[in-house]
Amino acid sequence: MLKSLFPNIDWNSIRVVGFDLDGTLYDELDFITQVYKPISEYLAKVCSCNPSGIYNWMVRRWLEKGSSYNRIFCEVLINRGVEQNAREVIISKCVEIYRSFKPNLTLPKRSCWLLDLFAEEFHDLFLVTDGSVSLQLAKIETLGLLRWFKTENIVITGAYGKEYYKPSVLSVGKIKVLRGISPHETVFWGDREVDEEFSNNAGFHFINVKCLDNMKLHFIT
Repeated sequence: MLKSLFPNIDWNSIRVVGFDLDGTLYDELDFITQVYKPISEYLAKVCSCNPSGIYNWMVRRWLEKGSSYNRIFCEVLINRGVEQNAREVIISKCVEIYRSFKPNLTLPKRSCWLLDLFAEEFHDLFLVTDGSVSLQLAKIETLGLLRWFKTENIVITGAYGKEYYKPSVLSVGKIKVLRGISPHETVFWGDREVDEEFSNNAGFHFINVKCLDNMKLHFIT
């Protein structure tokens, strides 16, 4: 089955499979369209304008730039004429709302099926995800990922500092299932260039995948 689905990998030599989280196991747009609602409401109060306009602009901008782009909140304030000396506090509040948000997410059926397949074949899977600990833990919980991933095989790089963020491979040493495993016996799935760089730096095989099963454009009218 694996050979037919992913013929570029010599699956007979693979012992461990790992994954990125956001944009790989689920469509990150589902999260963005949720978290941007309270943020747009806060920004609307600060800027004295309609929250739907800010919300729709931020979602469209995220679709253009992706999750690696970190200037969307700043651009909203610039577009609304907010003075530079006031932006830092406002942006910090937006980041606070973002990181403390409790999302309601569902894992796509295709992801569930593939995780079942890999768990049956390889038993212990691993997960490496960037971001704040509280937010990523909330995503892991709502997606039910502990069904497939043991906690000792999950690394949230934000728990250790920015030097652990991908493409750094410092996180590899924190993953129990990778102890004693050759990099050439490992496959990593991700959706961004930074995931591929991380995989290449670690010596893993890499599969580029974007979770686009349920692409939804949630604009407010």
